Amino acid sequence: MKLLLVDDYSATTDLLAEIARSRGHQVTLACNASEALVATSGEGVFELILLDIGLPDINGHELCMRLRASEKYASRSIFSLTAHDDVDERFDMSCFDGQLLKPLSLNDFESLLASSGRTQPRS
Repeated sequence: MKLLLVDDYSATTDLLAEIARSRGHQVTLACNASEALVATSGEGVFELILLDIGLPDINGHELCMRLRASEKYASRSIFSLTAHDDVDERFDMSCFDGQLLKPLSLNDFESLLASSGRTQPRS
């Protein structure tokens, strides 16, 4: 599976990338929304995207909305990744397929990787 991890805290993306790669997944890292937009505009499609909400240039919610506006990512799995448990109060999180709270447990991440490889794109 092709996975995009977007977080400005490299310790998070590096660790998650290492775990995903050890499970046979292809991983692309982005440290801000601009890098993520470049990555998603290339050929191919990411099957799973994890977006930090607190990105330095464009917040993860806005980035998700931009991705959902494209035909390419309208139905792909996109999850928010945040240390804040109150994001539902600040944003309409319906554009995301789910929310992951940091620190993310290894079991939760592995379950997400396993289930995303078997699920159909959202309609």
